[in-house]
Amino acid sequence: MNTQKVDLLGVGIGPFNLSIAALASTKSALSTLFLERKKEFAWHPGLLLNDAKMQTSYLKDLVTGIDPTNPYSFLNYLVEQHKLYPFIASGQSVISRLEFSHYLSWAAHSLANTRFDQNVQSIEFDGDLFSIETDDQCYQSKHLVVGTGMQPQVPAFCEPHISNSCFHASELALRKPNLSGKRVAIIGGGQTGADVFQHLFDNTFGEVKEINWISRRSNIEALDESCFTDQYFMPDYVDGFYQLAQQTKNSEVSRQKLTSDGITNDCLQGIYQRLYHDRFVLNKRSWWSIQPNRTLMSMAHAELGYKLHLEHGLTHDNTQINADVVILCTGYNRALPACLNELAKQIPLNPQGLPELCPDFSVKWPGANRNHIYMVNAGIHSHGIAEPQLSLATWRAAKILNHASGQNLYDIEPAEAVVDWGLNFMEQTDPGLSALGS
Repeated sequence: MNTQKVDLLGVGIGPFNLSIAALASTKSALSTLFLERKKEFAWHPGLLLNDAKMQTSYLKDLVTGIDPTNPYSFLNYLVEQHKLYPFIASGQSVISRLEFSHYLSWAAHSLANTRFDQNVQSIEFDGDLFSIETDDQCYQSKHLVVGTGMQPQVPAFCEPHISNSCFHASELALRKPNLSGKRVAIIGGGQTGADVFQHLFDNTFGEVKEINWISRRSNIEALDESCFTDQYFMPDYVDGFYQLAQQTKNSEVSRQKLTSDGITNDCLQGIYQRLYHDRFVLNKRSWWSIQPNRTLMSMAHAELGYKLHLEHGLTHDNTQINADVVILCTGYNRALPACLNELAKQIPLNPQGLPELCPDFSVKWPGANRNHIYMVNAGIHSHGIAEPQLSLATWRAAKILNHASGQNLYDIEPAEAVVDWGLNFMEQTDPGLSALGS
């Protein structure tokens, strides 16, 4: 079995590692390779509903924020697919998740430094290089970049009920359930919950009998997407945020929740117009209900379907609803891939079970003097609300490539700031950093 050696090897090919792969593809100073266990690219395939929209501009693609001349930009994708002029004529400021997924897949399968159907079984470190083994191949690399997996988050009391009639929303488009004549409960008030409600209302999966949309949020809340809110998604803010005390960071991340976890205004307007037309123009019977400030406390099998126990967040009143189908729009947990189990013994973890990250997104671990482990989508508690979003994926990718190569492959100097955050700290050294070999 031949062993291929590279400077930087990526585990997982999602949008974040794909951004690194695309930016690295035009730089000969660093040899890179990215491995994915799936046979082809897939980006949340269960949520690729026909009318679901992106929350960010198509200019926040894999490369444009750092290198708009890179061949793997969204605009070049439009040119290559012979649809640039129809796209311009469409007047879209945001695009569908489906088209963005097509773009990502086009890039993933066009790049020379991506390899699919490579299930990484183990990663070991010999003091000089990382050894990576897949089912049929061996690799060696000086540095690693790991895309942390996103696992569907399911309330513990729901787990025994997981079935064709109770499932996480991430499986909806894959299951393509027949919901005709069904009473459906949607649990979760974020963008996914809104997308599911809209598609059920529009009978995408059959003419449902009843919809109950349950959210523990105080209202069906809009995405905070003002021009000043967007300043949280700027390199200067992320750099300053990193230096704050951890308790302050946690508080700020919680306070800024709706900058990334609200529902787009276009989606809300579309839903409200549907509701108005249904209730006040068509005068239909009441077959849908939107219930904010309710928390799902438990569920149990009933004679027909499920009985859901809800508690009101303000009055603490308890109510029950019945449903034939329960769709859980309850988010995701980040988790280290199993192939890191051996290395993880050497890596200190934070309370969230993830490694502590340096400003350059490298892991604080004993081998960090010469061999870096970078993590993407693992630093919301260190780098802030922008870290798990697409907005700064290209900036982070360039920062990682610059650090791994020891060169300024890309200019990542932040633009002059519009807002003075007062976070221009002097370069600080974590007292535990030197001991870990930062």
